[in-house]
Amino acid sequence: MENQIVSYNPAVPALKVQDVIQQVNAIQEVMKQVMRENEHYGVIPGTKKPSLLKPGAEKLGLMFRLGTRYSGEENPRDLGNDHREYIIKCTLFHIGDATIIGEGLGSCSTKEGKYRYRGGEKSGTGKPVPKEYWNLKNAGKFEEAKKIIGGEGFGAGKIDGHWEICEIGEKVEHDNPADNYNTVLKMAKKRAHIDAILSATAASDIFTQDVEDIVDVEAVVVSTKQPTQAEPEKQEAKEADTSGRDDTFRKTIAALKAKLTEEEFKGVLLEFKVENEIELVNGKRNLFIIQLGKRLKMKEVAVHA
Repeated sequence: MENQIVSYNPAVPALKVQDVIQQVNAIQEVMKQVMRENEHYGVIPGTKKPSLLKPGAEKLGLMFRLGTRYSGEENPRDLGNDHREYIIKCTLFHIGDATIIGEGLGSCSTKEGKYRYRGGEKSGTGKPVPKEYWNLKNAGKFEEAKKIIGGEGFGAGKIDGHWEICEIGEKVEHDNPADNYNTVLKMAKKRAHIDAILSATAASDIFTQDVEDIVDVEAVVVSTKQPTQAEPEKQEAKEADTSGRDDTFRKTIAALKAKLTEEEFKGVLLEFKVENEIELVNGKRNLFIIQLGKRLKMKEVAVHA
């Protein structure tokens, strides 16, 4: 059956190698013939795989005839001071027979930097972002990366499809978080949809989640101290300090670990092939925290379901 998800059923034998090859080839073919860079997927400097964007996820859903159902919209988490977080579950089903194919989770809150603050507009300088910036940032060396592009007041931004060094205007905290309720709901649904598509189509070896979204999530999870109105950029520099990062990492792990069972925490350790979190190198720490966050969100969704 061409262009149809090959589902695993415990009542029948395991998938044949040819079935797996056919599905991977189909995804690669649609990527070459139908998808366009910066519209359906994006290539972020310093990353090994292209990032699947919402239009690309929709194209894969169309190809494999996958319908979507969402849950969680009616139960946002109250974060105080009119801030809220949506944790959305996306369920994929085959349009032909309604068989459930896979699920994905996505969250977004009004406390994420792009929604919590207004201002901070990026103005392109026309200078391309050097490759070394991305290498340092991926290695967790935020302070060194920032120095390369000019230090405080500068950042990387996409201007007309190209990454440039940008000047960043002053940010102030948004005085009415409710203005962004609908926006963060849509973003949570988008993240859940992409997560579900990547899992259901086994496309994670071809695409990754939208990296720009992941960076936003890391900023929320890693930071245990709430930034003040005038300090969103300084916060990143503080986290770049080695001792500061270690302390932040320990506190964040402790906070997440307290909300998980010992078995759940050990399960994530096994995924990273380490016996304890101390063995994680800097490049893996943020990924580990994100995975713990996902495990916690799955647990919370199950409780509210």
